[in-house]
Amino acid sequence: MTQRFYLESSGKDSSLPRHVHLDEFPATIGRHPDCVIQLSLDRLSRMHARLDREGDRLMVSDLGSTNGTFVNHKRVSSATRLQVGDILHLADHEFRLMTDQAPTAAGGSRTGEETVIGMAALPRDFPLHMPAFFDLLENERVTGFGQPIVTAAGEPFALEMLGRSEHPGLDEGPGQLFALASALDAEVRLSRMLRRRCFALASEAGLTMPLFFNNHPVECEDMPSLMDELHELRKRYPSLQLVFEVHESAVTDLGAMAEVRDELARMGIELAYDDFGAGQARLLELVEVPPHYLKFDMGLIRDMSDRDSPRYRLLADLNRMIADMGVRTLVEGVEDEQTASLCREIGIDYMQGYLYGRPQPLSSYHHSENDSEP
Repeated sequence: MTQRFYLESSGKDSSLPRHVHLDEFPATIGRHPDCVIQLSLDRLSRMHARLDREGDRLMVSDLGSTNGTFVNHKRVSSATRLQVGDILHLADHEFRLMTDQAPTAAGGSRTGEETVIGMAALPRDFPLHMPAFFDLLENERVTGFGQPIVTAAGEPFALEMLGRSEHPGLDEGPGQLFALASALDAEVRLSRMLRRRCFALASEAGLTMPLFFNNHPVECEDMPSLMDELHELRKRYPSLQLVFEVHESAVTDLGAMAEVRDELARMGIELAYDDFGAGQARLLELVEVPPHYLKFDMGLIRDMSDRDSPRYRLLADLNRMIADMGVRTLVEGVEDEQTASLCREIGIDYMQGYLYGRPQPLSSYHHSENDSEP
């Protein structure tokens, strides 16, 4: 007997039908009246997805939806086969593919309107947070924080700008936001939203000290688009003193990185290499395309207790070499005075960490109190 497929929801979301029978193929799903399966659900596109059947094979394709189609939490980018028991998300609306005639363990079959048993419960972590994340994206419910960067003498020098959620349902920090963004392939969208908000708040606060800002590694895969965005932001905020941080792992193409540095220079934006020493220290790139600043990864100062520490000797050698290139150095993660004292002995130019301040809203900073000449 031919299998009859249907989509089953967990029943915990009253906006979802408990069962959606799949009797006509191809089956388009969305909010549009012409869809075979019309679902009037928030965050569902008018023409969201399509199900195709070839014998007992069922395939799902996304139709260019805004918020994505997912199979077992992986976003669909091409026609993807569905099997009984697979979890299907249309945006954050969750279903499981079922059949009223599924094979039994003994190789027989089930008949009637039965639900396959013996499967794990529908996972809920994904959809519980996704509605809040979509709301955050659609309504730009984010803000900007800044963490102090000080000179070796402890004088205020700069701020690192950091994006944060303002959504009450997403309060576990940027790690949570980017984990959700990764599931949606929305890292670039989120990163740009956070950056725009930080720039706007810094401008409103009248900040004139150097402002370090980050990018997501995925953005580095399309540097021309990232540079175009920075050009737009520079035109909008011409007075901000900006320092663009690039993770050392992204510095892989010397020619491309030299072009980025030159393009930034034309915009009046300085360049910093971030998290140097966290992975493979790319010394050739550092020599060939030197930045204005180099930020040592905080792992280099962990357990650096005295001058005999191997980490002390390593950091001292690296700092000496980099300083000889005319690059200013900065170390992150300074949490106690002993570590700060050792970093001063080494000759590091700037420091950042909880010893000097935790991230605070950018609106709480005032240029008259915190600005310092570079």
